[in-house]
Amino acid sequence: MAAVALSGFHAWSAVQPLAPDLLVRKVLTDVVSAVRNVPPDDREGREKALAVAKQKILPHVDFERMTRLAVGKSWRTADARQREALVAHFSALITRVYSAAIDLYDGHDVLVDPLALSPGDTHVIVRSRFRKAGAQPVEVDYAIWMSAEGWKVYDITVENASLVVTYRSQFGEEITRGGIDGLIQSLAEKNRSS
Repeated sequence: MAAVALSGFHAWSAVQPLAPDLLVRKVLTDVVSAVRNVPPDDREGREKALAVAKQKILPHVDFERMTRLAVGKSWRTADARQREALVAHFSALITRVYSAAIDLYDGHDVLVDPLALSPGDTHVIVRSRFRKAGAQPVEVDYAIWMSAEGWKVYDITVENASLVVTYRSQFGEEITRGGIDGLIQSLAEKNRSS
């Protein structure tokens, strides 16, 4: 009987998601470990490290929510095809931007602040700092919500500049010029050109 109860506990604990700060710490530690010892001039090694980094990061990002927030009120007027295209192109853009940032990694240490999570919290900010000897730390905050699949990042703020807010401004201009389809075309062109 005790063995059955114990195995049930292990099954239950295995599906419990990590707390948001522990999740961020684990993912960042895994990513830094993947790229830390690969010299910048080792292109093949860097590509392999970036592939590992993407594998660790992408499952924990809610690209649909991020896209919806970046598009703003115009999201409501987009049809299903447009929404799908927006998410696909924006996630490709964000993945490319984040990959470029990882590729520039140069020996930074990552510190993630502990989070005082209260029961019932569904939206939190996890604060972190990237430190390098002789340089000011770079503050990076992750806005995270509890989705049906667990904790997911939906915005990243670097030195008080929100990724979602920055893109919302750019997207608003694109939508004013060419509507939702104009924004989709612009995102597709940015992804093709890089």
